[in-house]
Amino acid sequence: MGPDVAPKAPPSAAADQSNKAPPSAAAITIRELQASDHRALTFTFQHLSERSRFQRFFTPKRVLSARDMNRLLSVDHWHHDALIAYSPPPRAPIGIARYVRLDEFDAAEVAVEVVDGWQHRGVGIALLAALTERASSAGIRRFEMSILRENVAARALARHFAPTAVIAAAGNVVELSYSIGSGA
Repeated sequence: MGPDVAPKAPPSAAADQSNKAPPSAAAITIRELQASDHRALTFTFQHLSERSRFQRFFTPKRVLSARDMNRLLSVDHWHHDALIAYSPPPRAPIGIARYVRLDEFDAAEVAVEVVDGWQHRGVGIALLAALTERASSAGIRRFEMSILRENVAARALARHFAPTAVIAAAGNVVELSYSIGSGA
């Protein structure tokens, strides 16, 4: 072999690379979203497809406005709590789950977003499980979730935690409710 020819990997090494399962939610890190997480929130949003953005915000949204950023980062971890998930090294943000307490003190609206490359790998379940525990500790007993009628994954995510009830439906939007905490 000349100096310009790279040695070939043995066939078994190439096969090992192609058979590797992608990382799962077991390898992620979850922490509180902070008001200073502007770059992480922007990164997460930029890694949602147009379809995922539409499913999360119910409108075609190309960028988060300054008002959106302020609203999404104004967390007090009591009335408005949010968690962010990071991938295994090199630790990129891959999902956010949040709740905002409603007028009824023991109820909150919940929303989850997971970047497309990590969807269907347990990230939403891990985020919502951690958020549910925090919400329960804060006295929340019921989550409500607004989803698009065709968003089967969001409906399945809610049902993973408890039976859901449809509390309202208008056009393509469905409002679900389910119990959490000790009352679940």
